[in-house]
Amino acid sequence: MRRNNYRTAGAPDIALVISQQIRRAENMRYLNGLPGFELRRELPAKWHDLLRKLQEAEKSTSRHGNATAGSARGR
Repeated sequence: MRRNNYRTAGAPDIALVISQQIRRAENMRYLNGLPGFELRRELPAKWHDLLRKLQEAEKSTSRHGNATAGSARGR
């Protein structure tokens, strides 16, 4: 059994509460009535551009070393 170290004494187990709420009849009717999700096969052009820029930035960082690696510790 998994222990939740973040749970405070007397607080309900969130996973159990969510599970119980989902199983309630009115919630099941609502959730079953939702349309199914469909994944788009292609990304919009804007996303392709952003991913390309991210990839270029990552390549640039790896070529020149990570100049910001130590700066996060000083915060």
